[in-house]
Amino acid sequence: MSEPQIPEQNWIIDCHRAHAEVLDLEKNTVWQSRRPMGKDSWAALELPAGCLKVGIGIGTMDGHYFRRSPGADDDGPVAEREFGGHPFIHCANPPPHGPEFPVGDDPKLMRVDKYHSLIFEAGTEVDVLLLPDGQEFVQVIAASPTGGGLLQPESLTGEGHELPLPEDWVLRTEKIDARATIHLPHPTQAWFFANGASFQGPIETFSRA
Repeated sequence: MSEPQIPEQNWIIDCHRAHAEVLDLEKNTVWQSRRPMGKDSWAALELPAGCLKVGIGIGTMDGHYFRRSPGADDDGPVAEREFGGHPFIHCANPPPHGPEFPVGDDPKLMRVDKYHSLIFEAGTEVDVLLLPDGQEFVQVIAASPTGGGLLQPESLTGEGHELPLPEDWVLRTEKIDARATIHLPHPTQAWFFANGASFQGPIETFSRA
């Protein structure tokens, strides 16, 4: 899979498998593993002082890349580094004051500094959240009720995949009829649920590619 003029290192490989994110606390930067990382490798990953494990998650898209790293003036190669011998890229910067809580504890809203593009192949079914103000958000990270992330600190059981939607929020499933690319806005508004699911946007339309 390739897109015109997107450097190879900007692509996340095999995003239907779990990938890891690391937070550099000193620089307030988020780094994502380019290659999949399972739970055992994640548990064994040793980080330098000043870095924190954010969590691992599975993408709902069929492919994705970052147009640039935060702070870059133009689209181009993302910044790279290694953690424990695993290649990571600088994908995002979190908000300096943490998540916002406009509707309570779940979901949490984070305005993320990132330049992120998602690809959905024809036939893919994707969940979309419609908020009362008319804004729509596409699901980017699947539910992961095993816990372990900064925004899902405890394991969930039973109905872990259920979304506790605020009043007047609507969740629908849309089947993509042709290959679609979504360029998330900068900054991206990311809604994180306690079961690990994340919906991001707002999006306007599915641009065909």
